[in-house]
Amino acid sequence: MMGAVRWLPRVVFAASLLSAPPASLARSQTSWDPNAIPYAGASNWQQAAVAALNRHLPPDSGYFVLGPLDITADRPDTLRLIQTTIRILTPDQRAFRNVTRRLRVPPGGVALEELSPADTLAGVPPGYPGRFLKGTIVGERTYVQVFTVQQHRWLLWAERTLLTESGAGTGGSLGRYSQAVRGYLAALDGSRSAPRVPAARSYNLDLAFDIFAAPPAAVVRDRDGFLRLLAENRGFNIGDAVQDVYGFVPGMALSDWLQEQADGVLFRNKEGEAALQHRYRDFVESGGRWLDLTLLTANSLAHLLPGRYVYAVDRYGFIHVGRVESGPGSRSLGPTERDRSRPFHPTAALLMHGDPVRAAGELLLVPFPGGLLRVAELNIRSEEYFFSNRSLTLYPDVQERSDRYMLAVGHVLKALDMARMPREGVLISKY
Repeated sequence: MMGAVRWLPRVVFAASLLSAPPASLARSQTSWDPNAIPYAGASNWQQAAVAALNRHLPPDSGYFVLGPLDITADRPDTLRLIQTTIRILTPDQRAFRNVTRRLRVPPGGVALEELSPADTLAGVPPGYPGRFLKGTIVGERTYVQVFTVQQHRWLLWAERTLLTESGAGTGGSLGRYSQAVRGYLAALDGSRSAPRVPAARSYNLDLAFDIFAAPPAAVVRDRDGFLRLLAENRGFNIGDAVQDVYGFVPGMALSDWLQEQADGVLFRNKEGEAALQHRYRDFVESGGRWLDLTLLTANSLAHLLPGRYVYAVDRYGFIHVGRVESGPGSRSLGPTERDRSRPFHPTAALLMHGDPVRAAGELLLVPFPGGLLRVAELNIRSEEYFFSNRSLTLYPDVQERSDRYMLAVGHVLKALDMARMPREGVLISKY
């Protein structure tokens, strides 16, 4: 994908030469795209809390911090803890058991302990596999949920079924199926071979409740035509000063200007939880490792190899990456080609466990003088979030989002800045 973009002359502009997008752009985006969510940003407390947890859970350890399921939540509501609590994902059962050891360090702003069994939590449905921690983060009392990745799959399934109004009236059948789903995912956590997948119909439930429910039917069935449409719309504009370019290397003035334009919009995963469950299964069966998904920071570079990575910028401005393995003689793939012989790779939706994102795509890490890795190229492309043949917004997404694209670039540059990584010298393309 990165190789499809030719190296272009350096584009450097003074910020004063570029006209800012209209203030209503974020509102207009959310008015026609049902996957665009207006988001003013996390509260100062929540931003600081997630940053503090990330500091205590080093990126090479496989831990993963997500915000609440309810993006409007600030601190947990004791009646809706599952939807309003910050989530910590761990790569395996051992890390799941040991997480509190890393979160008892008051000088660092985090002091969380296991919730006492004597405490009762309202609204926890049958089969809930996670743990609740309670304590303080950056001086505020709060709760945190902890899951393994497989346990978190239960939460995503439950949000679609058990935690919805439609699931409330199904009585004991759904509760029993919830326990069966928990057992199936626990078997995967225990590395047991080929656990039997529980079927919703065995519990007299509609197929829509199944852990591997069928994803929505594609709206655009011509996959080749879809990829051609992407290829034909690779051009974009940089303000009013530059029209129809395919890539650019921003100087500091342009980089600063783009960061100023970053707006308050998140994008939800267009494929939805049902399709994500299939991706989880494919990733595990192909030998994917959760330890290989990490935060991109100046410190984590010591644990990464040169090459291509899928990335996503979360609601807090952190960059999550997953390596795209490269076999002998492999090359970067363009927007109209796929190498089906490679194992299943992480996608942005899988990388973010279905959470909404600021921006997503691929980046290339290469060693610079001194042997340090740096981002050399990146694009802003993720079918799961920005383009999808499952959504009727496909054509306006592809044809009308040059302004949207430039705002997403601003989010990526801000994220690189927050990660204390160089922003200069990066070739940026659309696809």
